[in-house]
Amino acid sequence: MSTSPPESHTPSKIVSLRTEDGSLIGLLTVSLYILFTLLPSSHSLMVSWPWVAVWQVALLLPIVWLLWQLWFKPIDQFKLGSGLDWPVALLVVGLGVSTIFAEFPNQARWYAWAALGGIAALYALSGWLKTPQQAIRLLKFQAGLGIAFILVSLYLWLFQTYFPELERLAALEPYGVAQQFNFGVTSLRNWYPLGHQNYVAGYLVLILPLLFSLAIHDRGWQRCLWGIGCCLGLADLYTASSRGGLLALVLTVAIALVITLLRSQLPRRVVLPVGTVLLCILIATTLGNSRVRRPLLALLQGKPDNSELGYRMITNVIGWRIGQDHPFTGAGPGSILQLYQKYRPYWAGREAELHFQLHSTPAQLWAELGIWGVTALVSLVALLGYLTWRWANYSDAQPFISHILVWSLVGSLFAYGLMGLTDYQLDTLPISGVIVVDLAILAKVYRLTQQRDPTNAQAQWLSSRFWMALGIGLLLAVNLWLIPVHRAWAWSKQGFDQLNRGNFDGFETALTQAHRLAPWEPYYPFMLAWVLGEISYQTTGESSQAPRASAIEWFERANVAAPYQEFGQSNLGWLLLQTQPEKAVVAFTNAAKLMSAKQGVFFGLGRALLANGQSQLAIDAFVLESLRFPMMITSPIWQISELATVRENVFNQLEQYYSHFLTTTDDMQLGRHWQQMRGVLYWWQGNYKAAANDWKEFPTGQILLELSSQSSTLTTKTLPAELIGQKAILAWLSPEQRTSLLESGSIKSQNQLPQYNSALPSSKVIEQFVATMAQATSFEDWLKNSTLISQPRSQRLGFGTLNRHIDGPFPLDYYTRIINRPMSQFFGAMLPSPSWFKELDVSLEPYREELLENISS
Repeated sequence: MSTSPPESHTPSKIVSLRTEDGSLIGLLTVSLYILFTLLPSSHSLMVSWPWVAVWQVALLLPIVWLLWQLWFKPIDQFKLGSGLDWPVALLVVGLGVSTIFAEFPNQARWYAWAALGGIAALYALSGWLKTPQQAIRLLKFQAGLGIAFILVSLYLWLFQTYFPELERLAALEPYGVAQQFNFGVTSLRNWYPLGHQNYVAGYLVLILPLLFSLAIHDRGWQRCLWGIGCCLGLADLYTASSRGGLLALVLTVAIALVITLLRSQLPRRVVLPVGTVLLCILIATTLGNSRVRRPLLALLQGKPDNSELGYRMITNVIGWRIGQDHPFTGAGPGSILQLYQKYRPYWAGREAELHFQLHSTPAQLWAELGIWGVTALVSLVALLGYLTWRWANYSDAQPFISHILVWSLVGSLFAYGLMGLTDYQLDTLPISGVIVVDLAILAKVYRLTQQRDPTNAQAQWLSSRFWMALGIGLLLAVNLWLIPVHRAWAWSKQGFDQLNRGNFDGFETALTQAHRLAPWEPYYPFMLAWVLGEISYQTTGESSQAPRASAIEWFERANVAAPYQEFGQSNLGWLLLQTQPEKAVVAFTNAAKLMSAKQGVFFGLGRALLANGQSQLAIDAFVLESLRFPMMITSPIWQISELATVRENVFNQLEQYYSHFLTTTDDMQLGRHWQQMRGVLYWWQGNYKAAANDWKEFPTGQILLELSSQSSTLTTKTLPAELIGQKAILAWLSPEQRTSLLESGSIKSQNQLPQYNSALPSSKVIEQFVATMAQATSFEDWLKNSTLISQPRSQRLGFGTLNRHIDGPFPLDYYTRIINRPMSQFFGAMLPSPSWFKELDVSLEPYREELLENISS
């Protein structure tokens, strides 16, 4: 690269340069990039109105910026060079092919447009970036924004999560509940400001190497600024508690230390101890985090925690299956949400029920773009690796920027690449923005010459105009398509506002209009159907018929737009149950095929089959529900007239299944589970001798049997420690301390996963527990015949976020459970239903399939 002094510019030429660079458009683009980097919950807000429109402008501006520059500059100034344009070309072609052949083409257009905005930003920045001075300013701007991000993140986490949680824990101490701050609870990790702790970690692993290199590169107050920012960033990464982020940074620093020892001109006697100390600090910090330490120790001991691996195993399997069915075209951008449950393996249980992305960049690209996405990713990574090696060994090359800064960009992308193996974050504007900046600068570094061939100047000019014309045409076409999409979003927001004010007619009109404008979007009919159904359940008699009929109609429309979502199928089944049980059977069957381990699906199927006169098939469905959710055994729901007629048959068949599984399973953990559950069933039916045989290795069960005996000599002094429901048992044995013991036991059971505002049970609830215990003839009588019940409904938490719309309320399933409160409150752990228990679901699947086949035939 030429080292001649910079050319002097007259004021008129400076104005001309600013004009051809589109500086104003670039500044607007940067301002929105800053906004979405620092805006709290930005990743969630970009799927709400009006923020979605702001987000769309943030995608549109880079395209306008690129087209503006194309008018003034030849095409050569925009090329990344060194072959880097080819992976991008493959990606663009893949986006086009997958969008054309997508099963859900409108979703594909929406997401493909977003991807094109990111690609345009890369080329627009490449066209603007000419000098090393610009590159340095750009990197310092990015580092300064990173420090602002870190400060916002730490401030919000400290004052909205950390200190309130400490106050909550302190309030529990008088009740005998001593707990420490626990990063194992998702809500306690630092997700500010992007909305998820993994996004925060992804951004930080991109920024921290840059801050570290600038602290070495600069002098004076700037060195102090970057150094302090780096230290705060490490603290921020720790509070995010992301295993992928922490381990990626440790591995990157370890590799960087090796490279420095091999290539740096600095004395090794300085590099080795300093680098080793830094690496040891990072390792100690990482292992100090319980979320990282526990699975690593379990893995080293040969006892990996499958629950830690299951989540990403499930999403990767889904990605592989989708790509396997669409290898040459991919399923289309944005298709994951629509296809997720269709390809979800049955052994996933209740883990990772629904998602809009696959938590793995390779899996995401393979599923959505097929071979195009994988080829583009692999070729880009391989080419960057080769270019880095060539640059590092090209001793005659003059540096575009300092070597330490180049290595920091390489380290950032490498660390993020490691994170990308277990997460997908390219739909997050701040993260994609940092990657674009890094790639644009590295492309300039790796490009051996910036010279253009003057003989091709005219052809390059014509080429620029051609691409500009094509871009303008695409821009107009896409924005014409986007207009009704945004109008629908605005209408839906207005409708939800009307619903919050109690104006249902205004809500119905607005959501109907939103559906008319964007009939391919299932969120609008889903929410309209759910609200109508909710109204039908809150009214009685003839007044409930009209909203129920409308709800059924809207659910059917939503299920056409989203045929592979269990939510629409199962809730439709509950609405149809009273009047059209044969159609309810079909709806519940569809739901069971999508989510066989979803609570209430097989119970609803059993109710529909019973109402349809298919009692034996109904019994089979009730048994399958009880096998997966054993708390059903203790539910007072079996006293309902139509269920009371089949209760004994269900329990008898359930006992037969338990015995069969015990004789056929080879898995020790699953065997213990079946034995414990059979013991619960025997005990609940009063068969104490059989229960005692199954509960020989279950201390809580032995104590329950002892308390069932008329000649029990159990006292507080002879009660073993660490029992399930120990506080409730102590309350029975110590009547004078019942209030405090039941209060403490309720708090302890509620705080297995701490949640704000739900730690302390109401005094009324405790009084009810105390009163019913005083009236009971025995502890067993209190547990089995208590009049204390609750009727919860499962809330679809995250429904809006997963469906990429957060303007509406969280829907509740229509399925209302009837819960025995003493059993669920104090002894829920003895009737477990783990979200992830692969062996359990594998053992149940043949019987589920047999039932569904029998229903179909």
